[in-house]
Amino acid sequence: MNSTTIRTRRLLTITTAALLVAGLGACSSSKSTSDTAEKNQTGPVNMEFWGWAGYEKIVDQWNAAHPDTKVTFKKIPSGAKGGYTQISNAITAGKGPCLAQIEYQTIPSMLVKNTVMDITKYASAGMDKYVPSAVSASSVGGKIYGVPVDVGPMVLFYRTDLFAKYGITKPPATWAEYKADAEKVVAADPSVKFGTVLGDGNGMAAFTLQTGQSWYSTKGDSWTVSIDNPGTRKVADYWQGLKDKGLVAKTGNAWDPQFNKASEAGKVLTFVNAAWAAGGIKSDLKGEAGKWRVAPMPTWEAGDGKSSSSGGSATSVMTGCKTPREAVQFADFLSSDPQAVKTGIEGGLYPASKAGQDDPSLTGGDPFFGGQKVGDVYKASAAQVPSTWTNGPTFQQVESDFTGAIGQGTLPDAVTKVQASTVAAIKKLGLSVTNG
Repeated sequence: MNSTTIRTRRLLTITTAALLVAGLGACSSSKSTSDTAEKNQTGPVNMEFWGWAGYEKIVDQWNAAHPDTKVTFKKIPSGAKGGYTQISNAITAGKGPCLAQIEYQTIPSMLVKNTVMDITKYASAGMDKYVPSAVSASSVGGKIYGVPVDVGPMVLFYRTDLFAKYGITKPPATWAEYKADAEKVVAADPSVKFGTVLGDGNGMAAFTLQTGQSWYSTKGDSWTVSIDNPGTRKVADYWQGLKDKGLVAKTGNAWDPQFNKASEAGKVLTFVNAAWAAGGIKSDLKGEAGKWRVAPMPTWEAGDGKSSSSGGSATSVMTGCKTPREAVQFADFLSSDPQAVKTGIEGGLYPASKAGQDDPSLTGGDPFFGGQKVGDVYKASAAQVPSTWTNGPTFQQVESDFTGAIGQGTLPDAVTKVQASTVAAIKKLGLSVTNG
Protein backbone atom coordinates (compact mmCIF):
# COMPACT_ATOMS: atom_id res chain seq x y z
CA MET A 1 0.00 0.00 0.00
CA ASN A 2 3.01 2.34 0.46
CA SER A 3 3.70 2.47 -3.27
CA THR A 4 6.56 4.67 -4.40
CA THR A 5 4.49 5.54 -7.44
CA ILE A 6 1.53 7.13 -5.69
CA ARG A 7 0.02 9.80 -7.92
CA THR A 8 0.39 13.48 -7.13
CA ARG A 9 -1.94 15.06 -4.59
CA ARG A 10 -3.79 16.81 -7.38
CA LEU A 11 -4.62 13.53 -9.16
CA LEU A 12 -5.66 11.90 -5.89
CA THR A 13 -8.07 14.72 -5.18
CA ILE A 14 -9.54 14.65 -8.68
CA THR A 15 -9.95 10.87 -8.57
CA THR A 16 -11.69 10.85 -5.22
CA ALA A 17 -13.93 13.75 -6.15
CA ALA A 18 -15.00 11.99 -9.32
CA LEU A 19 -15.74 8.86 -7.32
CA LEU A 20 -17.81 10.56 -4.67
CA VAL A 21 -19.91 12.97 -6.72
CA ALA A 22 -23.27 11.30 -7.37
CA GLY A 23 -23.67 9.86 -10.85
CA LEU A 24 -19.97 9.98 -11.81
CA GLY A 25 -17.54 7.10 -12.21
CA ALA A 26 -14.13 6.54 -10.65
CA CYS A 27 -12.30 8.71 -13.16
CA SER A 28 -12.73 9.93 -16.70
CA SER A 29 -9.59 8.21 -17.94
CA SER A 30 -10.67 4.69 -16.94
CA LYS A 31 -14.12 5.24 -18.42
CA SER A 32 -12.81 6.39 -21.78
CA THR A 33 -10.28 3.55 -21.84
CA SER A 34 -12.95 0.90 -21.32
CA ASP A 35 -15.36 2.46 -23.80
CA THR A 36 -12.69 2.67 -26.50
CA ALA A 37 -11.59 -0.89 -25.80
CA GLU A 38 -15.13 -2.23 -26.21
CA LYS A 39 -15.43 -0.62 -29.64
CA ASN A 40 -12.01 -1.74 -30.90
CA GLN A 41 -11.73 -5.26 -29.42
CA THR A 42 -11.90 -8.04 -32.03
CA GLY A 43 -10.60 -11.61 -32.14
CA PRO A 44 -9.30 -13.77 -29.26
CA VAL A 45 -8.89 -12.13 -25.85
CA ASN A 46 -5.85 -12.58 -23.62
CA MET A 47 -5.86 -11.26 -20.05
CA GLU A 48 -3.45 -11.43 -17.12
CA PHE A 49 -4.76 -12.02 -13.60
CA TRP A 50 -2.50 -11.35 -10.62
CA GLY A 51 -3.14 -12.66 -7.11
CA TRP A 52 -1.77 -14.72 -4.24
CA ALA A 53 -4.62 -17.17 -3.56
CA GLY A 54 -4.54 -20.61 -5.17
CA TYR A 55 -6.51 -19.65 -8.27
CA GLU A 56 -4.51 -21.69 -10.78
CA LYS A 57 -7.03 -24.53 -11.08
CA ILE A 58 -9.94 -22.12 -11.49
CA VAL A 59 -8.08 -20.30 -14.28
CA ASP A 60 -7.50 -23.66 -15.98
CA GLN A 61 -11.21 -24.45 -15.70
CA TRP A 62 -12.09 -21.11 -17.31
CA ASN A 63 -9.59 -21.55 -20.14
CA ALA A 64 -10.86 -25.03 -20.91
CA ALA A 65 -14.41 -23.71 -21.27
CA HIS A 66 -13.51 -20.40 -22.99
CA PRO A 67 -10.85 -21.06 -25.66
CA ASP A 68 -11.28 -17.59 -27.19
CA THR A 69 -10.82 -15.74 -23.88
CA LYS A 70 -7.59 -16.87 -22.27
CA VAL A 71 -6.58 -15.86 -18.76
CA THR A 72 -2.98 -16.20 -17.57
CA PHE A 73 -2.53 -16.27 -13.79
CA LYS A 74 0.56 -14.76 -12.18
CA LYS A 75 1.17 -15.48 -8.52
CA ILE A 76 2.47 -12.49 -6.58
CA PRO A 77 3.15 -11.84 -2.87
CA SER A 78 0.10 -11.09 -0.75
CA GLY A 79 -1.02 -7.48 -0.91
CA ALA A 80 0.40 -6.50 2.46
CA LYS A 81 3.75 -8.14 1.58
CA GLY A 82 4.33 -6.19 -1.58
CA GLY A 83 1.67 -7.39 -3.99
CA TYR A 84 -0.21 -4.10 -4.14
CA THR A 85 2.96 -2.13 -4.73
CA GLN A 86 3.87 -4.53 -7.53
CA ILE A 87 0.46 -4.06 -9.14
CA SER A 88 0.56 -0.25 -8.86
CA ASN A 89 4.08 -0.05 -10.25
CA ALA A 90 3.15 -2.25 -13.21
CA ILE A 91 0.09 -0.15 -14.01
CA THR A 92 2.15 3.05 -13.85
CA ALA A 93 4.61 1.50 -16.28
CA GLY A 94 1.79 0.52 -18.63
CA LYS A 95 2.39 -3.19 -18.01
CA GLY A 96 -0.28 -3.93 -15.43
CA PRO A 97 -2.62 -6.92 -15.33
CA CYS A 98 -6.20 -6.81 -16.54
CA LEU A 99 -7.45 -8.34 -13.27
CA ALA A 100 -6.12 -8.57 -9.73
CA GLN A 101 -7.05 -9.97 -6.34
CA ILE A 102 -7.78 -7.00 -4.06
CA GLU A 103 -8.80 -7.30 -0.41
CA TYR A 104 -12.02 -5.46 0.38
CA GLN A 105 -10.38 -3.02 2.78
CA THR A 106 -7.79 -2.08 0.16
CA ILE A 107 -10.18 -1.18 -2.68
CA PRO A 108 -10.49 2.52 -1.65
CA SER A 109 -6.71 3.00 -1.41
CA MET A 110 -6.26 1.42 -4.84
CA LEU A 111 -9.04 3.64 -6.11
CA VAL A 112 -7.43 6.89 -5.03
CA LYS A 113 -4.29 5.72 -6.84
CA ASN A 114 -6.42 5.34 -9.97
CA THR A 115 -5.58 1.63 -10.32
CA VAL A 116 -9.02 -0.02 -10.16
CA MET A 117 -11.81 0.44 -12.71
CA ASP A 118 -15.48 1.20 -12.16
CA ILE A 119 -17.21 -1.97 -13.40
CA THR A 120 -20.75 -1.06 -12.37
CA LYS A 121 -22.24 -1.31 -15.87
CA TYR A 122 -20.78 -4.80 -16.38
CA ALA A 123 -21.21 -6.27 -12.90
CA SER A 124 -24.32 -4.73 -11.32
CA ALA A 125 -26.79 -7.24 -12.76
CA GLY A 126 -24.98 -10.15 -11.10
CA MET A 127 -24.43 -8.76 -7.61
CA ASP A 128 -27.53 -10.44 -6.18
CA LYS A 129 -25.58 -13.72 -6.27
CA TYR A 130 -23.46 -12.59 -3.34
CA VAL A 131 -24.11 -11.84 0.32
CA PRO A 132 -25.00 -8.14 0.73
CA SER A 133 -22.08 -7.32 3.02
CA ALA A 134 -19.60 -8.52 0.37
CA VAL A 135 -21.27 -6.42 -2.32
CA SER A 136 -21.08 -3.41 -0.02
CA ALA A 137 -17.41 -4.14 0.71
CA SER A 138 -16.64 -4.27 -3.04
CA SER A 139 -18.24 -0.90 -3.65
CA VAL A 140 -17.42 2.74 -2.91
CA GLY A 141 -19.72 5.70 -3.43
CA GLY A 142 -22.40 3.49 -4.99
CA LYS A 143 -20.02 2.19 -7.69
CA ILE A 144 -18.75 -1.39 -8.00
CA TYR A 145 -14.98 -1.92 -8.05
CA GLY A 146 -14.74 -5.69 -7.71
CA VAL A 147 -16.66 -8.96 -7.87
CA PRO A 148 -16.75 -10.53 -4.38
CA VAL A 149 -14.87 -13.82 -4.02
CA ASP A 150 -14.80 -14.83 -0.38
CA VAL A 151 -15.87 -13.63 3.05
CA GLY A 152 -14.81 -14.32 6.63
CA PRO A 153 -17.96 -14.82 8.71
CA MET A 154 -17.12 -14.50 12.40
CA VAL A 155 -17.96 -17.29 14.84
CA LEU A 156 -17.02 -18.57 18.29
CA PHE A 157 -14.72 -21.60 18.36
CA TYR A 158 -14.89 -23.47 21.67
CA ARG A 159 -13.68 -26.60 23.47
CA THR A 160 -16.44 -28.96 24.64
CA ASP A 161 -14.16 -30.88 27.00
CA LEU A 162 -13.05 -27.74 28.80
CA PHE A 163 -16.59 -26.38 28.92
CA ALA A 164 -17.60 -29.54 30.75
CA LYS A 165 -14.62 -29.30 33.09
CA TYR A 166 -15.54 -25.77 34.18
CA GLY A 167 -19.30 -26.30 34.32
CA ILE A 168 -20.22 -24.22 31.27
CA THR A 169 -23.27 -25.86 29.73
CA LYS A 170 -23.57 -23.90 26.48
CA PRO A 171 -21.64 -21.34 24.44
CA PRO A 172 -22.35 -17.72 25.39
CA ALA A 173 -25.03 -16.12 23.23
CA THR A 174 -24.25 -12.54 24.31
CA TRP A 175 -21.15 -10.62 25.29
CA ALA A 176 -22.56 -10.31 28.80
CA GLU A 177 -22.70 -14.11 29.01
CA TYR A 178 -19.18 -14.31 27.57
CA LYS A 179 -17.91 -12.11 30.41
CA ALA A 180 -19.80 -14.14 33.03
CA ASP A 181 -18.29 -17.38 31.68
CA ALA A 182 -14.83 -15.80 31.68
CA GLU A 183 -15.24 -14.82 35.33
CA LYS A 184 -16.36 -18.34 36.21
CA VAL A 185 -13.33 -19.94 34.60
CA VAL A 186 -10.80 -17.57 36.20
CA ALA A 187 -12.45 -18.04 39.59
CA ALA A 188 -11.89 -21.78 39.26
CA ASP A 189 -8.31 -21.48 38.00
CA PRO A 190 -6.62 -18.09 37.43
CA SER A 191 -4.13 -19.67 35.03
CA VAL A 192 -6.93 -20.62 32.62
CA LYS A 193 -8.61 -18.07 30.37
CA PHE A 194 -11.96 -18.23 28.66
CA GLY A 195 -10.83 -16.45 25.49
CA THR A 196 -8.10 -14.38 23.86
CA VAL A 197 -7.39 -10.67 23.94
CA LEU A 198 -8.36 -8.18 21.24
CA GLY A 199 -4.95 -6.92 20.24
CA ASP A 200 -4.89 -5.35 16.79
CA GLY A 201 -6.63 -3.13 14.26
CA ASN A 202 -8.16 -6.00 12.32
CA GLY A 203 -9.91 -7.25 15.43
CA MET A 204 -11.11 -3.79 16.37
CA ALA A 205 -12.58 -3.32 12.89
CA ALA A 206 -14.35 -6.68 12.92
CA PHE A 207 -15.91 -6.16 16.34
CA THR A 208 -16.97 -2.62 15.45
CA LEU A 209 -18.61 -3.87 12.24
CA GLN A 210 -20.88 -6.04 14.39
CA THR A 211 -22.25 -2.92 16.10
CA GLY A 212 -23.50 -1.64 12.75
CA GLN A 213 -21.32 1.45 12.79
CA SER A 214 -18.58 2.38 10.33
CA TRP A 215 -15.20 4.07 10.58
CA TYR A 216 -15.70 6.02 7.37
CA SER A 217 -18.38 7.68 5.28
CA THR A 218 -18.41 9.96 2.27
CA LYS A 219 -20.14 13.28 1.72
CA GLY A 220 -19.78 15.15 -1.51
CA ASP A 221 -16.10 15.01 -2.39
CA SER A 222 -14.90 14.45 1.16
CA TRP A 223 -14.14 11.54 3.46
CA THR A 224 -15.45 11.59 7.02
CA VAL A 225 -13.50 9.63 9.63
CA SER A 226 -15.61 8.27 12.50
CA ILE A 227 -13.31 5.74 14.14
CA ASP A 228 -14.11 7.33 17.49
CA ASN A 229 -17.81 6.38 17.44
CA PRO A 230 -20.11 4.83 20.07
CA GLY A 231 -19.78 1.35 18.55
CA THR A 232 -15.99 1.36 18.64
CA ARG A 233 -16.07 2.83 22.14
CA LYS A 234 -18.35 0.02 23.30
CA VAL A 235 -15.97 -2.57 21.86
CA ALA A 236 -12.88 -0.89 23.33
CA ASP A 237 -14.36 -0.49 26.81
CA TYR A 238 -15.61 -4.08 26.88
CA TRP A 239 -12.35 -5.75 25.84
CA GLN A 240 -10.24 -3.43 27.99
CA GLY A 241 -12.41 -4.43 30.96
CA LEU A 242 -11.78 -8.13 30.27
CA LYS A 243 -8.06 -7.47 29.91
CA ASP A 244 -7.84 -5.42 33.12
CA LYS A 245 -9.52 -8.21 35.10
CA GLY A 246 -7.27 -10.89 33.63
CA LEU A 247 -10.18 -12.72 32.02
CA VAL A 248 -8.60 -13.27 28.58
CA ALA A 249 -5.28 -14.70 27.45
CA LYS A 250 -2.64 -12.32 26.14
CA THR A 251 -2.27 -14.21 22.88
CA GLY A 252 -3.72 -14.46 19.41
CA ASN A 253 -5.49 -17.58 18.20
CA ALA A 254 -5.36 -19.78 15.10
CA TRP A 255 -1.79 -20.12 13.72
CA ASP A 256 -0.31 -18.39 16.80
CA PRO A 257 2.29 -20.69 18.43
CA GLN A 258 1.53 -19.22 21.86
CA PHE A 259 -2.16 -19.99 21.42
CA ASN A 260 -1.36 -23.52 20.28
CA LYS A 261 0.79 -24.07 23.37
CA ALA A 262 -1.94 -22.73 25.66
CA SER A 263 -4.59 -24.84 23.96
CA GLU A 264 -2.53 -28.01 24.21
CA ALA A 265 -2.12 -27.31 27.94
CA GLY A 266 -5.87 -26.80 28.39
CA LYS A 267 -5.38 -23.15 29.33
CA VAL A 268 -7.80 -21.48 26.88
CA LEU A 269 -11.39 -22.44 26.09
CA THR A 270 -12.48 -20.26 23.15
CA PHE A 271 -11.53 -17.77 20.49
CA VAL A 272 -13.58 -15.57 18.17
CA ASN A 273 -12.47 -15.41 14.56
CA ALA A 274 -13.52 -15.88 10.95
CA ALA A 275 -14.51 -19.22 9.42
CA TRP A 276 -11.13 -19.46 7.70
CA ALA A 277 -9.44 -19.77 11.11
CA ALA A 278 -10.71 -23.35 11.26
CA GLY A 279 -7.85 -24.22 8.93
CA GLY A 280 -5.36 -23.03 11.54
CA ILE A 281 -6.56 -25.19 14.40
CA LYS A 282 -7.09 -28.18 12.09
CA SER A 283 -3.49 -28.03 10.88
CA ASP A 284 -1.81 -27.10 14.17
CA LEU A 285 -3.97 -28.88 16.75
CA LYS A 286 -4.64 -32.26 15.16
CA GLY A 287 -4.53 -33.90 18.59
CA GLU A 288 -7.61 -31.91 19.63
CA ALA A 289 -9.84 -33.24 16.85
CA GLY A 290 -13.34 -33.91 18.13
CA LYS A 291 -12.98 -31.51 21.07
CA TRP A 292 -13.70 -28.28 19.21
CA ARG A 293 -17.11 -26.94 18.15
CA VAL A 294 -18.39 -23.79 16.45
CA ALA A 295 -21.13 -21.44 17.71
CA PRO A 296 -22.53 -18.08 16.58
CA MET A 297 -20.54 -15.00 17.51
CA PRO A 298 -21.94 -13.57 20.78
CA THR A 299 -24.14 -10.51 20.28
CA TRP A 300 -24.53 -7.26 22.19
CA GLU A 301 -28.28 -7.70 22.57
CA ALA A 302 -29.96 -11.07 23.12
CA GLY A 303 -31.53 -12.37 19.94
CA ASP A 304 -30.40 -9.60 17.60
CA GLY A 305 -28.39 -12.09 15.51
CA LYS A 306 -25.85 -9.55 14.28
CA SER A 307 -22.52 -11.02 13.31
CA SER A 308 -19.38 -9.74 11.60
CA SER A 309 -16.82 -10.62 8.96
CA SER A 310 -13.04 -10.46 8.81
CA GLY A 311 -11.02 -10.81 5.64
CA GLY A 312 -11.98 -11.64 2.10
CA SER A 313 -11.23 -10.21 -1.29
CA ALA A 314 -12.69 -9.30 -4.65
CA THR A 315 -11.49 -9.69 -8.21
CA SER A 316 -11.02 -6.18 -9.56
CA VAL A 317 -10.53 -4.96 -13.12
CA MET A 318 -7.49 -2.75 -13.29
CA THR A 319 -7.08 0.60 -14.98
CA GLY A 320 -5.83 0.13 -18.52
CA CYS A 321 -7.58 -3.19 -19.10
CA LYS A 322 -8.69 -3.20 -22.75
CA THR A 323 -11.34 -5.90 -22.25
CA PRO A 324 -13.29 -4.96 -19.12
CA ARG A 325 -16.46 -6.79 -20.17
CA GLU A 326 -14.62 -10.09 -20.61
CA ALA A 327 -12.65 -9.44 -17.42
CA VAL A 328 -15.87 -9.15 -15.42
CA GLN A 329 -17.18 -12.32 -17.07
CA PHE A 330 -14.11 -14.17 -15.82
CA ALA A 331 -14.40 -12.60 -12.35
CA ASP A 332 -18.03 -13.68 -12.15
CA PHE A 333 -17.04 -17.23 -13.20
CA LEU A 334 -14.39 -17.39 -10.50
CA SER A 335 -16.87 -16.31 -7.84
CA SER A 336 -20.08 -18.07 -8.86
CA ASP A 337 -19.47 -21.01 -11.22
CA PRO A 338 -20.26 -24.13 -9.11
CA GLN A 339 -17.07 -25.98 -10.01
CA ALA A 340 -14.92 -22.88 -9.58
CA VAL A 341 -16.47 -22.19 -6.18
CA LYS A 342 -15.88 -25.81 -5.13
CA THR A 343 -12.24 -25.48 -6.14
CA GLY A 344 -11.96 -22.30 -4.10
CA ILE A 345 -13.49 -24.00 -1.07
CA GLU A 346 -10.94 -26.81 -1.39
CA GLY A 347 -8.27 -24.10 -1.28
CA GLY A 348 -9.63 -22.68 1.99
CA LEU A 349 -11.94 -19.92 0.73
CA TYR A 350 -15.39 -19.44 2.21
CA PRO A 351 -17.50 -18.19 -0.73
CA ALA A 352 -19.25 -14.86 -0.97
CA SER A 353 -21.64 -16.60 -3.37
CA LYS A 354 -24.92 -17.44 -1.63
CA ALA A 355 -25.36 -20.58 -3.73
CA GLY A 356 -21.74 -21.52 -3.09
CA GLN A 357 -22.37 -21.63 0.64
CA ASP A 358 -24.66 -24.59 -0.03
CA ASP A 359 -21.90 -26.62 -1.68
CA PRO A 360 -21.98 -30.20 -0.30
CA SER A 361 -18.41 -29.81 0.95
CA LEU A 362 -19.68 -27.13 3.37
CA THR A 363 -22.99 -28.66 4.41
CA GLY A 364 -21.83 -32.03 5.74
CA GLY A 365 -20.48 -32.91 9.15
CA ASP A 366 -16.87 -32.01 9.93
CA PRO A 367 -14.96 -34.77 11.78
CA PHE A 368 -12.56 -32.31 13.43
CA PHE A 369 -15.56 -30.59 15.00
CA GLY A 370 -17.12 -33.83 16.21
CA GLY A 371 -19.26 -34.23 13.09
CA GLN A 372 -20.92 -30.84 13.57
CA LYS A 373 -22.30 -29.19 10.43
CA VAL A 374 -20.18 -26.10 10.94
CA GLY A 375 -21.09 -24.77 7.50
CA ASP A 376 -24.57 -24.02 8.81
CA VAL A 377 -23.06 -21.72 11.45
CA TYR A 378 -20.80 -20.01 8.92
CA LYS A 379 -23.70 -19.46 6.49
CA ALA A 380 -25.94 -17.99 9.20
CA SER A 381 -23.14 -15.66 10.27
CA ALA A 382 -22.46 -14.49 6.70
CA ALA A 383 -26.12 -13.60 6.27
CA GLN A 384 -26.14 -11.49 9.45
CA VAL A 385 -23.18 -9.20 8.75
CA PRO A 386 -24.27 -5.54 8.62
CA SER A 387 -23.87 -3.79 5.26
CA THR A 388 -23.26 -0.45 6.92
CA TRP A 389 -19.47 -0.52 6.76
CA THR A 390 -17.46 1.72 4.42
CA ASN A 391 -13.77 1.02 3.91
CA GLY A 392 -11.38 3.97 3.89
CA PRO A 393 -8.39 5.00 1.76
CA THR A 394 -5.61 4.34 4.32
CA PHE A 395 -6.32 0.91 5.76
CA GLN A 396 -2.69 -0.13 6.28
CA GLN A 397 -2.10 3.04 8.28
CA VAL A 398 -5.16 2.38 10.44
CA GLU A 399 -4.19 -1.22 11.08
CA SER A 400 -0.61 -0.32 11.95
CA ASP A 401 -1.56 2.64 14.14
CA PHE A 402 -4.16 0.66 16.07
CA THR A 403 -1.81 -2.23 16.71
CA GLY A 404 0.92 0.13 17.87
CA ALA A 405 -1.38 2.19 20.07
CA ILE A 406 -2.90 -0.89 21.69
CA GLY A 407 0.59 -2.11 22.53
CA GLN A 408 1.42 1.18 24.25
CA GLY A 409 -1.79 1.86 26.16
CA THR A 410 -5.45 1.07 26.60
CA LEU A 411 -7.95 0.25 23.89
CA PRO A 412 -10.01 3.41 24.56
CA ASP A 413 -6.85 5.52 24.30
CA ALA A 414 -6.02 3.79 21.02
CA VAL A 415 -9.39 4.82 19.60
CA THR A 416 -8.64 8.48 20.33
CA LYS A 417 -5.14 8.28 18.86
CA VAL A 418 -6.15 6.48 15.67
CA GLN A 419 -9.03 8.86 15.01
CA ALA A 420 -6.52 11.70 14.94
CA SER A 421 -3.78 9.86 13.03
CA THR A 422 -6.21 8.70 10.37
CA VAL A 423 -7.52 12.20 9.67
CA ALA A 424 -3.90 13.33 9.39
CA ALA A 425 -2.99 10.46 7.07
CA ILE A 426 -5.86 11.19 4.68
CA LYS A 427 -4.97 14.90 4.66
CA LYS A 428 -1.40 13.91 3.78
CA LEU A 429 -2.74 12.20 0.66
CA GLY A 430 -4.20 15.51 -0.39
CA LEU A 431 -7.79 14.36 0.08
CA SER A 432 -10.60 16.31 1.69
CA VAL A 433 -11.42 14.89 5.13
CA THR A 434 -13.44 15.81 8.21
CA ASN A 435 -13.86 14.41 11.71
CA GLY A 436 -17.04 12.38 12.19
